[in-house]
Amino acid sequence: MDLSAEVRKANRRSVNRLLMAHPLVPVSPPPEPVPGCGECAGLAARRNEARAADDGSAETDADVLLRRHQRRVHEAHSAGTRRVFRYVPYTIVQDPSAEPEYEARCVSGDEADCGAASGPCRSPAGVEEWQRRHTQETRHTRYRRSFADYAVLEPFG
Repeated sequence: MDLSAEVRKANRRSVNRLLMAHPLVPVSPPPEPVPGCGECAGLAARRNEARAADDGSAETDADVLLRRHQRRVHEAHSAGTRRVFRYVPYTIVQDPSAEPEYEARCVSGDEADCGAASGPCRSPAGVEEWQRRHTQETRHTRYRRSFADYAVLEPFG
């Protein structure tokens, strides 16, 4: 294999490693100019010139300026797609109207897990009692325990 083939092979490996280490992030499509607006048309032309010159930074700048212009001037045009997010502090609390559930599943066994399960219980004591009985009957000693509840978000303060 000649040197240039080795270099190409090494370059391909490097590019593949980079792509695996930094996956590509999907981006939204570029904004479309509003028909009849000279400023929109000018910014779109600026973007196209940057794209033709392979200047990604200038292309992105033109997209940002076009989006800002559209939000500022063409509010009615983008009203259906614009979203405003406001920070509202919330506290996450257990829903008092719903009972929590406790459950255990036997994961003991020689070749495969036993799979026996306690079923939902209203307290940890019910699960522990099931585990004791199952261990007495089978000599299995390993369990996966689960706790589930319902949570609600309440405005803070």
